[in-house]
Amino acid sequence: MSVPTDAFPTPAPPMFVPDALQACVEAGTCWQQEIARFVDRRLAENMRSWQAVTAARDVAGLVKAQQDWSVTAAADYAEEARRLRALVTTLSLTGTTPAVQQSARLLG
Repeated sequence: MSVPTDAFPTPAPPMFVPDALQACVEAGTCWQQEIARFVDRRLAENMRSWQAVTAARDVAGLVKAQQDWSVTAAADYAEEARRLRALVTTLSLTGTTPAVQQSARLLG
């Protein structure tokens, strides 16, 4: 026994799917931009630290350069964790990126 193809019509997707996809794309873009900003900053800081290490003339200078790098790296990673936590919190509570929220504030 054959079942007619129109017996089980495919339901239309909900109207909010394009909006949800757009929100996901914006969130992903925002996340990628934040990670890229952090990586760029850390690479520049690592280069400055490497220059300080190679310019060190004694053990004390070498230890100071390494200590400066450690302190800066720890502070940068802690700040990035805070920024990513704030971004995730904003996205999960509002469903929009901070840029969209800022635009809405300017318009509203």
